[in-house]
Amino acid sequence: YPTRRGFISGLAFLVGSLAYNPLGTLDSLTYAETKSQKPTKKEDSKKEIRERMKRANYQDFGEYSEEVLLAKMLFGEARDCSELEKIAIVYTAINRANDNVAWNGRTSKEAILEPYQYECFNLGNSNREKLKNPQKYEPKAYEDCLRIAKDVLSGKYKDPTNGATTYYQPNVVDEPKRFKRMEKIGRINTPQGPSKHIFYK
Repeated sequence: YPTRRGFISGLAFLVGSLAYNPLGTLDSLTYAETKSQKPTKKEDSKKEIRERMKRANYQDFGEYSEEVLLAKMLFGEARDCSELEKIAIVYTAINRANDNVAWNGRTSKEAILEPYQYECFNLGNSNREKLKNPQKYEPKAYEDCLRIAKDVLSGKYKDPTNGATTYYQPNVVDEPKRFKRMEKIGRINTPQGPSKHIFYK
């Protein structure tokens, strides 16, 4: 058994250690490990994919004007929709540029070309190749998209969504989980009936 003097000496050493290292040895090591953690390979991979997509978007489409880019986006996202719904889709890019959220673009051009913003620009999307030369595939539809983009930029049409920044088409995909944190605007009424897309901001 330890002597009384040995016990007191050991207790003093323990108290001194804790005073020097208030987190305790184990907690300090855990804290240090947490602070020095590096991004995982999965995080690195996502970042690399995002950077590759961004480079590809600017390489293939960066030279175009705001009007032409809006028309291409509209052609890829909603060329089979009513005119009013097309106007609403164009406004989502303009609203993103004005929502003070840097990651989704500070201009409508950036809002279109940043990765994962509009699906038709994603690498591997079937519409992406058509966006490079839409006149080759559906010239009349692209002419309509150009006209609508120009008219929206000139201020001819007001935003029919009252500020929508995104949307989805329920007969194509389920509601994305992130949309549950957004304000739902819903479908807009058009002369042809309710819009195909449901809008959010």
